[in-house]
Amino acid sequence: MLDRELAWRVFADEYNSSTLHISEQSERAPNYVITPTGAKVNRLFIIGVVTDVENIGSGSDLFRARVADPTGVFTVYAGQYQSEAAIFFSELEVPSFIAVVGKARTYEPESGSIYVSIRPEEVNSADEHLRDRWVLDTAKRTLERAKVMQTALESGLDKDALRAFLSGKGVNDALAEGAAAALSHYTDIRGYIRTLNDAVANAVETVFSGGSAQEKKETISAKKSPKDETAEALNVLDTGSGAAYSELVASLQAKGLSEDEVEGAIKELMDEGRCYEPKIGILRKVQ
Repeated sequence: MLDRELAWRVFADEYNSSTLHISEQSERAPNYVITPTGAKVNRLFIIGVVTDVENIGSGSDLFRARVADPTGVFTVYAGQYQSEAAIFFSELEVPSFIAVVGKARTYEPESGSIYVSIRPEEVNSADEHLRDRWVLDTAKRTLERAKVMQTALESGLDKDALRAFLSGKGVNDALAEGAAAALSHYTDIRGYIRTLNDAVANAVETVFSGGSAQEKKETISAKKSPKDETAEALNVLDTGSGAAYSELVASLQAKGLSEDEVEGAIKELMDEGRCYEPKIGILRKVQ
């Protein structure tokens, strides 16, 4: 379970500003988009408003959806190999809130010109509250990455030395590697971070503009704990033969939980004897 690629939370502004794409050496190794704050994105989780859906396929369906967050617009493509997502988009009323877990994809029409998009793995309906929660969580994580990049800039180090330095400060390996790669690639990180901080502040303001900050905090704190949400989702998904880990994670991400929160909740439930893993990737509830 722990070897799955993290589904990063990244605002559209930062994702669309990404121009660094790297591939691991082995044939089946994942590909990554490195963002200006060092997120090493293979998978990402977004919640936003679908503002447009168009079938751009010729001969077979290929849906292009534009999903807006407060900072910009993500582009999502769903074709014959994403049949469930394609059906979802074909029947979707615009505008609608949706949650997407998907793979980062790039298109490079010419050297130095990169366009990023998302290939959906899971698409679900969402609502304004889930979107607001995603904005606040994504804002927090974005500012945390920006702080790591600021530390990287001040260190005067690069490449392996920078990775080791950041790891020694408790930065996780994926972000340490991404930060080192970003610092070597992007030319004006300081300027971008200033611009990004403004975008994040505006995004948070859109959440609170619909009500007082205290009202929002009370609404969020009143939500069920990740453990309770996970237990309920497992109870629904496990109809007798267990539930796939990936399906459980996707269903809970659509409710606003992060993959880290789900994994932590699963460990708690296992420790309490409320679920177990009969085989890798399958979870069963204890009756």
